[in-house]
Amino acid sequence: MASNYSGSLRPTDASSAFQVQTAMIRRVLSMLGAALPVKVLSVNGVGVNPVGFVDVQPLVHQIDGAGNPTPRGVIHNVPYIRLQGGTRAIICDPAVGDTGFIMIASRDISTVKATRSAAAPGSYRQHDTADAIYIGGLLNEAPTEYIGWVDGDVHVKTAGKFIVDAAEMDINCAVKVAGEIAATGDVKAENISLQSHIHPGVQAGSGETGAPQ
Repeated sequence: MASNYSGSLRPTDASSAFQVQTAMIRRVLSMLGAALPVKVLSVNGVGVNPVGFVDVQPLVHQIDGAGNPTPRGVIHNVPYIRLQGGTRAIICDPAVGDTGFIMIASRDISTVKATRSAAAPGSYRQHDTADAIYIGGLLNEAPTEYIGWVDGDVHVKTAGKFIVDAAEMDINCAVKVAGEIAATGDVKAENISLQSHIHPGVQAGSGETGAPQ
């Protein structure tokens, strides 16, 4: 049966030379940093900035040989992962209260974090939680703002504005608008300008003009 007392002394550890040796090996292995679920306590460097850092609290307590739990300390300045290739990125930064996961690097990454470039290890430490990397999106609540597939349709829901900054936008489908659309430039439908189109067949009286051209 698996034990919850990783790396701690157990009542049977002194019962034989083999058990003592096993306890020593287990103790060394327990010093290796492990992947853990964590809660985000603070975030910095969000938005259209270089990828930032989070402070996290591990959610799994340490257990001593008597079975007493002890909360782990806060891990500061943990870089988080953003989906990015070159200068193109999908920005969805962590938020305070998020639950995620940390991976532990095998060597000290403090200098790499500070310079964002290749560097020698900052110290001789190995497999330490100080060298964690945060991956988000674990055991979180249902979202209230989202971009994604919902029942086969793509939905964009936001409490703010939906802003598209592009050189040009092509929409190859029928468009239905339930609200208002505000445009700072011209709007064209099959080369008919909303600002400068004309109507043929204009005459005085109650007659109707032709379709816009």
